[in-house]
Amino acid sequence: MQVNCPNCGEKVPAENINIQKMTAVCPACDTVFSFDLPEDKAKRRKVKLPANLSLRDDHEALQIAFRTNFRLEQNQSFLTSAVGAFSMTLVSVVMLGLPRMPFVLPLVFMLIAVALFYGLALIVVNQTHIQMDEDTIKVTRKPIPNPFNHGYEVPLAGVEAIKYEETALSKKEAYDTPRYQVWAETVDGGRRTIVNDVTEDYAVFIAQHLQERLQMDADRDVSRLEEDEHRSDDNAGLYEAAPTAQNKASR
Repeated sequence: MQVNCPNCGEKVPAENINIQKMTAVCPACDTVFSFDLPEDKAKRRKVKLPANLSLRDDHEALQIAFRTNFRLEQNQSFLTSAVGAFSMTLVSVVMLGLPRMPFVLPLVFMLIAVALFYGLALIVVNQTHIQMDEDTIKVTRKPIPNPFNHGYEVPLAGVEAIKYEETALSKKEAYDTPRYQVWAETVDGGRRTIVNDVTEDYAVFIAQHLQERLQMDADRDVSRLEEDEHRSDDNAGLYEAAPTAQNKASR
């Protein structure tokens, strides 16, 4: 959530915001003011859990898992790997039946076929996993390990919102089932891609829950700062009282 000072327009950092009292202090002009939650956030409807998507949200992290292998008949990577795998298998079998054929050649073709079948398994079996904690969003594909893709992390430092929109390719090609991307928007307007090429219901659900988690973590950080301030004030009182007691003892 972004809060701007009504006096000078300066953006107010999280440590200057009291969510419980809905007040803030501008670091630029020291103006103390009240604020309200944005109407669009208050009125935002909850999105139902899409099919083939699982959600787990606890104190430690938010975890979302879903399949992106819908409409395999239109997936170019899947079709290419499937045709190549079966072609290499057929060639290796034919070569094994030829007289005086060196065994190493059909073995090479068979190994290529195995690699292509492994690629098919990565597309068909694996799910996309999103795990979000206070610091990062980690995106991986499981359960079959991919030696060339170990996933990636999206740092949350400087991120102020999670958004989604239809991809440029989907708009250009006018897909009958539009594809969407979800990204983290930073305070300077930059984008950090989280997931790409998902259907609208997936994109809306993922963006909404990541945004809620982002806001929850921000509120938690503010409350921790308030607790630290109270502890500092209490400790200061103890330190002030200590010399007084010591003076009495000396008397």
